[in-house]
Amino acid sequence: MRSTLLRILAVAIAATLPAQEPEPKRPVPEVFAARRAELMERLGSGIVLLRGASTADMAQFYQDHEFYYLTGVTDPDCAMMLFPETGEQWLFVPPFSRFTATWEGARHVPGAKTAKALKFDQAKSERTLKRTLRELMEVEDGEELPKIWTLLSPSPNRTATSNSASGAVRRQKRDFLDRRPARHEAMRERLESMFDGVRVGDISHHVNAMRGVKDVTEIEHIAAATDAAVHGIAEAMKSSRVGMYEYQLAACARYVFSRLGAGPDAYAAIVGAGPNGCVLHYNENSRKLVDGDLIVMDYGPTVRGYATDVTRTFPANGKFTAVQRKLVQDVHEVQKALIAEVRPGASLAQLGRMSSKLLSERGYTSIHGPCHHVGLAVHDMGGDVLKPGMVITVEPGAYLTDEGMGCRIEDTILVTADGCRNLSASLPADPDSIEALMAADGIAQQPIGLQR
Repeated sequence: MRSTLLRILAVAIAATLPAQEPEPKRPVPEVFAARRAELMERLGSGIVLLRGASTADMAQFYQDHEFYYLTGVTDPDCAMMLFPETGEQWLFVPPFSRFTATWEGARHVPGAKTAKALKFDQAKSERTLKRTLRELMEVEDGEELPKIWTLLSPSPNRTATSNSASGAVRRQKRDFLDRRPARHEAMRERLESMFDGVRVGDISHHVNAMRGVKDVTEIEHIAAATDAAVHGIAEAMKSSRVGMYEYQLAACARYVFSRLGAGPDAYAAIVGAGPNGCVLHYNENSRKLVDGDLIVMDYGPTVRGYATDVTRTFPANGKFTAVQRKLVQDVHEVQKALIAEVRPGASLAQLGRMSSKLLSERGYTSIHGPCHHVGLAVHDMGGDVLKPGMVITVEPGAYLTDEGMGCRIEDTILVTADGCRNLSASLPADPDSIEALMAADGIAQQPIGLQR
């Protein structure tokens, strides 16, 4: 009787994969203009100078999070100036290049049309940036130079975190064959050499504070990315068979992400089978699945640049052993208890202490925190105390290295006015629901290519 019910449930779940998700709305330029206005209000005076990402150091261009957050501009090699005392907002973009347009497509060009479209007062040629800055910094003898505000911390790339970006800078400095300054450090040094006595201030903490609480459009994008992650991981779970490879499960999920209109990965896929499930950021994904493997799958895409972060733990063969079932059920119960505490006024530190206590009571040792913010970065900016509009993960984990198995269950959670909403709640997380889902075939069991 139970097996019949499980099959019925599996068929019902399998039928939920939509052909195409509705495309999330693009954020309107007024949203970015309002963010720039808020930043200027926070600063009060001086000149804000912010550069976007450059094509010089990446094969596939991806805009810096901070520059995108304040401008909405996805073109490379741009810059921005803001003037808090007057409220003026200037954008600097590369001049038109027929070569670039032919090979890479149309981009914004200097002029009134671009300024109007992006809600800037002026859109100037990026080639005039140096001259413009020198003119702005010309003062009479005895007058103080305007303070220049910019980012004085490394901007992480698409799949990195602020901590990993800072770590990469430190490693580069320790490398005796390299020791180059980071881009933000080089900019500060250049400004101080160009303008003797200039004060260079950091806008990082202001922008970080703004990014913590998401607006309606940001939440819509994170929710869409989370929905794609739910469907993708579900398809990988259904597809799992002994003899497959970890990377094939990742491919199943990635196919669904693309099919549903999601963008690039929010982070490198983690598909850790057996002992690999105890490696927190394992992404080699090369192990062949064997009977008895428990798989930790942590994977999600972006939508309009916004990330999600979802993890499930499931058996390679579709059936939990008694030991596996207890591990997953224990972590599932801890996660449910933590999610129940997510509300405005709660703190990530409190949730971390609670997670450690609950895991310890069940005989496990906590080796990582259970929460982080999610947004433009998968480990996004935000404070310890939760507010409505913040988006966090809840991801307790327990790892039995001697037994060669680990478990992590992670959902992306929106903090609401009176509690929270689990954006990935529809993805089975407890042992019974996982086994029911895995009773159905997945896309890996479908024929591919030419049939002869």
